[in-house]
Amino acid sequence: MSELSRRLGPQGRELLQSHGSGSNFDGPGSSATPQDLDYLIDELRNPKSDTTIKKVLGYLYHYLPYVKHEHNLRILFSSFLNTPVCFGQSVVPFESNYMIIEVFKLITDKKLKISQPTLSIKSFYTVILKELTNFVAYNPIANSWKVLPIITGILLSNQLRDDLYVIPNVFEFRWFFSDWDKQIKQLFQNSINYSLSHSQPEDVVDLSLVSLALTYNKDENIHAKVSLSFIIQRLVHLLFISPQNSTLAYLKLLHLDPLSKESEQLIQEEILQKPIIKHLNKLSFLLEACFKSLKFDLQSYELIMNTLDILLTYDRQLNHISANSDFNHPKSSADTNPIHQQFWYIMKNIFFSQIIIIQGILTRFLTANAKSFPVFNPFRRNISVTIEQQYHQISLKILSILYYSNFILLSIGQGGFDNYNFVYYLTLELSLSSLNTNSNFENSTKYLISNYQEINYYPNILNNNYIMRSKVLFSLGLWENYLQKVQSHPKKNDKFINNDIFNITFNLVDDNKYNDDDLIEASHSVLLFCFSNNEDADINKFVEYVKILFLQFPRRISSHQLSIAVETIGKKILSNPFQNGVIVENFLHFIYEECQTIRPGIKIAAPHSTTSDIGFASAQPIQEISAESTLRTLENNNDTDSVGLTKEKAEYQFEKRLIPDTSREAAIVSFIALVPYLPLSIFLKWVDKIWLLIVASNPAERDFLVSILWKSLSENLDVNRVELAIRWWYDIKGLPETSPFKLEPRL
Repeated sequence: MSELSRRLGPQGRELLQSHGSGSNFDGPGSSATPQDLDYLIDELRNPKSDTTIKKVLGYLYHYLPYVKHEHNLRILFSSFLNTPVCFGQSVVPFESNYMIIEVFKLITDKKLKISQPTLSIKSFYTVILKELTNFVAYNPIANSWKVLPIITGILLSNQLRDDLYVIPNVFEFRWFFSDWDKQIKQLFQNSINYSLSHSQPEDVVDLSLVSLALTYNKDENIHAKVSLSFIIQRLVHLLFISPQNSTLAYLKLLHLDPLSKESEQLIQEEILQKPIIKHLNKLSFLLEACFKSLKFDLQSYELIMNTLDILLTYDRQLNHISANSDFNHPKSSADTNPIHQQFWYIMKNIFFSQIIIIQGILTRFLTANAKSFPVFNPFRRNISVTIEQQYHQISLKILSILYYSNFILLSIGQGGFDNYNFVYYLTLELSLSSLNTNSNFENSTKYLISNYQEINYYPNILNNNYIMRSKVLFSLGLWENYLQKVQSHPKKNDKFINNDIFNITFNLVDDNKYNDDDLIEASHSVLLFCFSNNEDADINKFVEYVKILFLQFPRRISSHQLSIAVETIGKKILSNPFQNGVIVENFLHFIYEECQTIRPGIKIAAPHSTTSDIGFASAQPIQEISAESTLRTLENNNDTDSVGLTKEKAEYQFEKRLIPDTSREAAIVSFIALVPYLPLSIFLKWVDKIWLLIVASNPAERDFLVSILWKSLSENLDVNRVELAIRWWYDIKGLPETSPFKLEPRL
């Protein structure tokens, strides 16, 4: 019912109907009598004070798909393009005009689904394209930005369009829509070049950027003639700085009442439905493409560093704010409360967005070649060195960003998140390579883990602050990777390893102070790398660390972890028996006494998972351990003969079990792992002592331990030691003499 009909009342409506007029939109009637179309067009061109964008778009959604005549579609569409409500002299806020994109997608979807179209699909698309083209041509500078959200909304319906029309009717629609797409995309490109400009208002630029991101195919190049640096600066501002439109909307979550029923609705309306939050991935992919396409010059380098500074500031603020919130808990991401769920959902999107952006920055480095640089550059031969130096600085900055956002990764997990692994490990490679010294990396990582403004090592503080621990874990992961890289480096910084890495990590491994399993395991992992890489360390620290291992077994560390650690430490101590003669004896006596004091038959828990097979959990995304434990060879079932041993004698039926069941078994197995490293001068002495430990065990433990000792002697010794082992096993001990093997008669 039209507004005019309401005003006329019952009698007036009868009179109006007697003249043949009706209220059906776009229907037949007297041309002298105003129709609903006339009132709608009048309101679009001369809006009332209460006419809003939502009301205008609501009219369009209700009427536009049902227009019956091309002429009326032209008039209605043209009227919308000229309505001051959306496109007046004063620019409408970005988020308000963004609704044009959403509504035109809905309009197009609705038009495509109408079973009996009032206007043919081809005519509908043809009229829209013509009106948009003419509108831009009339005044390209003023009108270009206005068509972008409309085109974007229509293009977002292309998949539905193809499914309903092109695929079922290839001959009728394929060529038509192929040609239509080319023309509309060309119009979009021409319009975007006018819209992304310093002279345009901020809201216009933001709307244009969102339109570009939603229509951009990440497999394509950026075709806009606009400066890439301008697009990058504006996108970064839109995503991470803008107080009204950016992802800073997450701050509203911190002020919501978890028990309020209205909180979930507020989250949807004021956060999740914001265009930047809703399309964060698309905007990030556009930024990634822009960074990939940047030239290799000083301006581009400064732009990248400025962008990373913005991300670093953003993440530092995010980290500190979250640390003072209810979300600072390792189980917060599993909390079913809607506020917790939505917080981590938004955090995941922000984190993924930043990783994609950084991925573009790093990919630019990998794709650089001679063609990337100006031919006339007289310093071209030194350009690769310059770029590597730049990316060394870029990588250090990226590591700081990942440091602050690590708590998000630990909460959401990184299963399948290959993008993060790419960024993390390539950044580490770039920060540690191509330089004669790693002092920048050392100073940077030392600052991260020693910065009192970020980390407080007081146990009560660190134990109860999950986000703070996540920063420590990240730093430990950097050190672990560093130790792997420099182990064969002739200029490795032993002072840094001894005074900084070792001292900080040795403190963290103390479970009398700290109670977080991940933190303690990561500290163990780093310490093992310290010991395996350290040439000048105080050997007494090695023994002190082994004492800690036995104190934490089996309460905190597994049998496999114990064996890995003891082997790593023992290999280092036993490698120089002449220099460490007294310490070697003290070390071996200590382990012997530890094994001797453990009563037989004390069961230990079965391994939790495969983590027990890889040693201590690493702080890095991909867990690694340097120690090459002899236990790793226990599951090799090949028939290769060992040096000096005949195959016939190796076929006796020993205990098949490979995993210790008791604490005594585990401790003695760790001792057996040292046999391949025993100095020749004391080899038989300490094999005899291991034998005494085996003999003092209960029958089940004896059978298992003898089989482990046999495998070590038969598979892991060099030529000199295997000769001693053969004589000891067969001549001195006379083992084995019967099959199946029986130990008791020979004790």
